[in-house]
Amino acid sequence: MVGKIISIINGKYLIYSDGITYSSFIKGIFRYKKERFLVGDNVVFDDENFVIQANLERKNELVRPLACNIDQIFIVMSMKEPNFSKLLLYKFITYINMNNIPVKVILSKCDLLNDDSIINELIGELNNLGIDVFSLSKNNCDEIDLIKKELKDKTSIFMGQTGVGKSSLINLIDPLYDRKIGEYSTALGRGKHQTKEVILLPYNNGFIGDTPGFSSIDLNIYKEDLSTYFPGFNKYYNECYFSNCLHLNEKECMIKKQIENGVLSKDSYTIYLKLLDELPYKKERYK
Repeated sequence: MVGKIISIINGKYLIYSDGITYSSFIKGIFRYKKERFLVGDNVVFDDENFVIQANLERKNELVRPLACNIDQIFIVMSMKEPNFSKLLLYKFITYINMNNIPVKVILSKCDLLNDDSIINELIGELNNLGIDVFSLSKNNCDEIDLIKKELKDKTSIFMGQTGVGKSSLINLIDPLYDRKIGEYSTALGRGKHQTKEVILLPYNNGFIGDTPGFSSIDLNIYKEDLSTYFPGFNKYYNECYFSNCLHLNEKECMIKKQIENGVLSKDSYTIYLKLLDELPYKKERYK
């Protein structure tokens, strides 16, 4: 039989196939070869002995969260508790672009922010980049229905910091999931972990992925590659006068021109410079 791994806990692999969940194990040869199976893998398994026999080809693979064969990713960002970070949002989007996976953004806890203009400006900025945005608050959950439509027939992952409301959102989509919800600690300034592993939940002929929260991620690329994946910049990365333009002080830089014309935001350029500063040059790998 063929099924999808939806959870891996303590050496047990839960496989979902034709509406039934099986608890399975991998063959010893896979352990000998140190072949790794991930949540999201499509596998062939024996439905009599419940042993995984083969792993089918992956179309993509993420290191964080550790999962594969993903159709789309929803970045969940809270406006408060934890406080919103545009730097982290752009870094997440860059990371997802590196993996060539469609991305959408969910803004949670919007009711905790008094100034709606901040939210509207952010939505406009992301929409200008071609990114769909959904805003949620306690008093307005109408966009849950819109999110549900986006989930149909797809394997989707919700990712973001601890405490932004990923598990709460999944419970709003379907209360039967009853995912444990973490609390936000004012003293610690961050959320408390509840989701400790990646798990795929069957939903509307697809899957919803709940993931552990995290706020740091390595891009593992070089300075010369950043604009290829950075949101908004990737559209113009090969239109500069110099093919290796880093968009700093080079002449006839298309990125700088788009910022001056208001097509790209000054905030995004500031974030780009911060991310650029974290990355090595390609030539440094030969040292």
